[in-house]
Amino acid sequence: MLARSLTLALAALFCTAAMAAEPINVNYQYDGNHRADLSRMRGTLRVAEFTDSRGLADGRLIVDSDAQGGDGYLAEIEMSALVRAALVQGFEHGNARLVESGEDFSVEGSVNSIESEVIDGDIRLTIRVNLQLNRGGRSIWQTNLFGRGSAEDIGGATHAALTRLIRELMNDDYFLIELQ
Repeated sequence: MLARSLTLALAALFCTAAMAAEPINVNYQYDGNHRADLSRMRGTLRVAEFTDSRGLADGRLIVDSDAQGGDGYLAEIEMSALVRAALVQGFEHGNARLVESGEDFSVEGSVNSIESEVIDGDIRLTIRVNLQLNRGGRSIWQTNLFGRGSAEDIGGATHAALTRLIRELMNDDYFLIELQ
């Protein structure tokens, strides 16, 4: 009986915390120019589903109340899906031949952390992601990338951090060499 009451209390606490977070529609659209030409890749590329290793009850949580003094912010979709979708847009911008199956290469990833702080009135958001490029069932490249962006609001900071994440990946010579 005590265990059941404790479980219900914890569930209510997590639900209350998630409901107190402000919903934010990031609606990310890549508008950068990374200049990477992926049209000459040695094959096709699949971007696998990403995971979220932050250990949160709600993967939509962008940041909690640490830096902003509020109750946190929730994206419209899970952050792992948002990061994946942003990278897909970056690959499309570079004319990569993306496929859903039968790929020559695959990119896997995990959101490791998302941190924020307020600096001079702007929100600075840092997204850390572990990425791995696979070919023929084995890992051929792996790194930890981070994208940092600043803006007056959390939506703008998230947008800027995702754009920087794409730019950092497309400027990684070792990653590009493995694809060429």
